[in-house]
Amino acid sequence: MHRRSPLPLLLAALLGTHAAAAPVTVKHERGTLTLPAPAARVAALEYSFVDTLLALGVRPVGAALGTQGGDRGAPPYLRAQVRGIPATGSRAQPSLEALAAARPDLILADAFVHKDTSVQFARLAPTADFQSRRGSLADLNAQTLAIGQLVGREAAARRLLADQASLNAKARAFAKKGAPAFVAAVVTPGSFTVHTDQSFVGSFLEALGRKNQLAPRGDQTQYGLSLEGLVALNPASLVLFTAPDEKPITDTWKQSPLWQRLSAVQRGRVYVFDRDDWTRGRGPQALKLMVAQTIRSRFLQDAAPATGFGTP
Repeated sequence: MHRRSPLPLLLAALLGTHAAAAPVTVKHERGTLTLPAPAARVAALEYSFVDTLLALGVRPVGAALGTQGGDRGAPPYLRAQVRGIPATGSRAQPSLEALAAARPDLILADAFVHKDTSVQFARLAPTADFQSRRGSLADLNAQTLAIGQLVGREAAARRLLADQASLNAKARAFAKKGAPAFVAAVVTPGSFTVHTDQSFVGSFLEALGRKNQLAPRGDQTQYGLSLEGLVALNPASLVLFTAPDEKPITDTWKQSPLWQRLSAVQRGRVYVFDRDDWTRGRGPQALKLMVAQTIRSRFLQDAAPATGFGTP
């Protein structure tokens, strides 16, 4: 029996090893990061990074899933997927000890939340900082590609982005031409924070075909507003992101004649979404959920909110 020479197999193995170990370089908020090979053990300190890694088929070795400092924990759509991933503190208060124990070869940090602590992370492992909490849809899409490159799954990342672009295009077909501009805000029991056209959710809704009424205030893509300030804007459509287990400040505002004067209220165009899924996930999986809910809500059509998406 003729035996095949092991040389071709050996060469293929060597070439495959060489390709897998090729250095990877990406730009991030603190400069340029070069890894000698794609990262295999990644710690993620924001939910968007966790979402993106899981969408790419990479399970983090540690993630900021804790509830210290008032953090509400992982968004509902992610909770089943993150079971068993070691918690490395919360997003606001990462644990250096837990990070070190995870032995990551890459840490993904938030350029806004971790601006004062990122240097400490870099002492544990190479660290890439991205604008997640204060990023726009374009920023989040760019980091999906960068993370894909860092973990050696660039082709998969590009597929995710292409799928998202296709979904967005389909959603835009529902958008009513000439619909009035909207104001979007995250509402808690004590605050009303508007999200401009350069915020994540504000730019996302624009990408689906509706016009955001607000531009950033200086360098603030999100900022607080009073009821009087909202009345001064008088939006024709109002999009609110609330938590189902909280009593939002707008419940109190509804008792005021000022609230009743709002054009959006008079037109019946106040839409409500779960802020835990919408404003904290910010990854490819969250975006799919958001597109589906936006279409179902009837916001794009500038029609009265569908059941489950209007004010209680």
